[in-house]
Amino acid sequence: MWRGRAIPSVVAMTNHPQTYPARPGPSGPRPPIAWPLVFGLASLTLLWPLTSVTGLADAIGNPARALLLIAGIGGAWIGVVGLGHVARPIATVTLTGLVAGVITLAASVVVTGLGAESGGMSGAPAFAVPLVAAEMIGSQTLLGFLAGLVAAGVQRLRGTTTQHGGSR
Repeated sequence: MWRGRAIPSVVAMTNHPQTYPARPGPSGPRPPIAWPLVFGLASLTLLWPLTSVTGLADAIGNPARALLLIAGIGGAWIGVVGLGHVARPIATVTLTGLVAGVITLAASVVVTGLGAESGGMSGAPAFAVPLVAAEMIGSQTLLGFLAGLVAAGVQRLRGTTTQHGGSR
């Protein structure tokens, strides 16, 4: 058994509100999302079908293509938002990922068609098309969220903006 100083109770800890400073709230309305930036960054996802249509994917191989494109597109998202003075970096890049997922889905349907009979959507059977679409959009949104966290970290390290867009 441990025989030392008594551990203070939770009640005793909550009776001292001055112990921890209150978190500052937003100083006003949040700045709007930069929608042209969201759509511009999301359009970089068109590099994926472009490499397939031009034959570059066959030339360098699918694993190398995936690594290069994911690193390049993610790096561009993080670089532009993290090094720029973009307000609300996490929301901006998460929405960029969402829009990129929709663009990827639309490009997949346009380039390869829908359903297994046309080889589209990775040859998914017709009943699985909604699941494949949700996976495409969801994975891009998740990657956008993760890139947004990194971009917000870059902004914080640089001291350029806060999550609400105010200067430090």
